[in-house]
Amino acid sequence: MHPPHPTPDYHALTPLGGAELFLRFYGPFEGRRIQWDAHFMTRRHSGVACNYIDIGAEGPDGRQLTVVLDVHCFDAPTVHKAIIMMRQYKRLRCGRHEFGTSTS
Repeated sequence: MHPPHPTPDYHALTPLGGAELFLRFYGPFEGRRIQWDAHFMTRRHSGVACNYIDIGAEGPDGRQLTVVLDVHCFDAPTVHKAIIMMRQYKRLRCGRHEFGTSTS
């Protein structure tokens, strides 16, 4: 097992390259900059049929976020793209938001 991976954009709490990743990063939400306490999963790992973002409650380590994407794994380029997607999403609100189509 590899140690957590700190980077300028995010702090991985579990190793990169797997079907799920726990991480923290900063980004906008409802007009302010917040810390996201995130859990990224591949669709195959999650067992769901769609991509989605689920924004939960504010916690001690930031606002809870689950992101499920139709990707093979969460390597550095994939994580970077997912974080950019989150930062550019203009209508984020609490709750589950399904989007996109399958890329495989």
